[in-house]
Amino acid sequence: MDRNAIIGLVLMLGLALGYQAYFAPEVEPQSEAIERQTAVEPSTLTTEVQSAQNQNLTAPGTSSASSASGPATVDSTLAPFTPQTLSLRSDRLEVVFSTQGGAPISATLQDGYTDFWNKEPIQLWAPGSQKITWSHGDDSTEEMAFDVRSVTESHLVLVPRIECDLQAIHYDLNGYNLSTQLVYAGGVRETGFHWHMDGMHNEKGIDWERQHSSVYYREKGRGRSYLYEGREDEAIIEDDPFEWVAFKQNYFSAIVSAPAGFSRGGVISAPPVETDTVVNMRYAADMMLPTTAAGDGSSAYLDFYFGPNDLQHLKTTGLEEVGRIIDFGWWIFGWVNRNFIFPLYQFLTGFIGSAGLIVFVLTILIKSLLFPITWKNYLSSAKMRVLRPDIEKINEENEEPMARQQATMKLYRESGVNPLAGCLPGLLQVPILYAMFRFFPANIELRGRSFLWADDLAAYDSILDLSFTIPMYGAHVSGFTILMAASTFFYTRLTMGNAPQPTQPGMPNMKVMMQIMPVFMLFFFNRFAAGLSLYYLIANLVTISQVLVIKHFFIDEEKIRAKIDSNQATPKGKSKFQTRMDDMQKEQQKRASEMKQQRDKARKKRK
Repeated sequence: MDRNAIIGLVLMLGLALGYQAYFAPEVEPQSEAIERQTAVEPSTLTTEVQSAQNQNLTAPGTSSASSASGPATVDSTLAPFTPQTLSLRSDRLEVVFSTQGGAPISATLQDGYTDFWNKEPIQLWAPGSQKITWSHGDDSTEEMAFDVRSVTESHLVLVPRIECDLQAIHYDLNGYNLSTQLVYAGGVRETGFHWHMDGMHNEKGIDWERQHSSVYYREKGRGRSYLYEGREDEAIIEDDPFEWVAFKQNYFSAIVSAPAGFSRGGVISAPPVETDTVVNMRYAADMMLPTTAAGDGSSAYLDFYFGPNDLQHLKTTGLEEVGRIIDFGWWIFGWVNRNFIFPLYQFLTGFIGSAGLIVFVLTILIKSLLFPITWKNYLSSAKMRVLRPDIEKINEENEEPMARQQATMKLYRESGVNPLAGCLPGLLQVPILYAMFRFFPANIELRGRSFLWADDLAAYDSILDLSFTIPMYGAHVSGFTILMAASTFFYTRLTMGNAPQPTQPGMPNMKVMMQIMPVFMLFFFNRFAAGLSLYYLIANLVTISQVLVIKHFFIDEEKIRAKIDSNQATPKGKSKFQTRMDDMQKEQQKRASEMKQQRDKARKKRK
């Protein structure tokens, strides 16, 4: 390799390693996970509903007209206030509330989703980190004491113990959705809504989890937006009101919305997270919530969603574009995933139980769909191989780059070979290839699904855990990544084995660069989702099989040579495009000649 090729390889390696260092996830030490889990006190998170009913409060499921109207006032007969916790439960979610502040303090999924480390039900935020408060003027619910007016398994009403504008807070739980109504005594026009929480670390690698966590939101009349993923950021919305805000973690989200929308001037942010903490992301939202007339007073309404980033469940919120918090990719790549790849994956789940086999069948279907492109690429490569001796002869006979280019273009024209015939169809594969790159890490249906030695296809797999960390690589060895890189190497040897080498100085040796690429993949994909490496492995094996079948049963290079000879014997006339290209080359050659003459004259004058 010449100096330019070496410089090119070094730059590519630097870019790959730099990207890996910035984005690649780390493995959380098991000791930290255990410490995090032992810090949680389950006994403090749930309390029997009867704990709230044993305080001479209204019986469950009942309310009276006297308690439903009029501001809450101080009652000297009330017993001394002791904060209590009580919960609402559905078949999918349990939300625990505290009578100190009257807001949710935990949300635990009940439908089979568990954390990676201890297989405990998913909690959406770290214990003690959740803070939801409402404010009006100088009044805030943060330190306010509440009594329970009524409580059932899915319905809760809290009333403040002190005299204030806020009369009551109603909660109703349905599936993953929690509806909230704040009832005010007078004509309160707006109430402040303040929500802060620390996301709970539930996945296999905390850095990977942070890399896919952010705050998503939608302004009225606009598309969904988001803060930078996995890093500190802030947005102040001054022009249009919010419709919804999502504290999105890798596979789970806490979302708030208001039927009337939030007022202008809200602030959402992702505060900084210490690198030595097991918190995956910090979230904050401070907004104003408009109220509507309700009887003699006013009410403010909110809806929460505490659940998985699953398209079917997110649709139950009725929010526009909320499904796009699942990052299937931007522009056409996301469109391909949402409208083609994901529906096809869901269709296959109805017939195949193993997630690994679904990936296998999905890959076969996609590669079959792309087979015409594979055929076109290989046919173009075969034609270029047949022309290789002629191109080498042209390079030997012409020293001037312009003369080489003109002779080569003439050869292509007379032989009827288009050097771009394989490149242009190949571009059609790009949306599929990149869509799959985004699909597997974002698809929650792969989470926790095992295949062969991989315990979770949505996280990295490991066939060997190392006692040390290799820079830019990690402390484990991914089996699927090794197989994928090996298959990429053999595919490159198969397709690039007879590729012509560059003869112009400074041109990189693509054959060598493509053979080195699998080494980069070992570093780049070692910490990626196992499902992604599995897909690329299967795709490479299928493509190798297709190329071998085409090569041995469908492509006859002797017939291609005969066709080229026939075209050269009876060359076709130039097309308008070819004529324009020739005219441009002649004009460039003329200008180069004139510039050379001017330089020669200048040298003579100086002498």
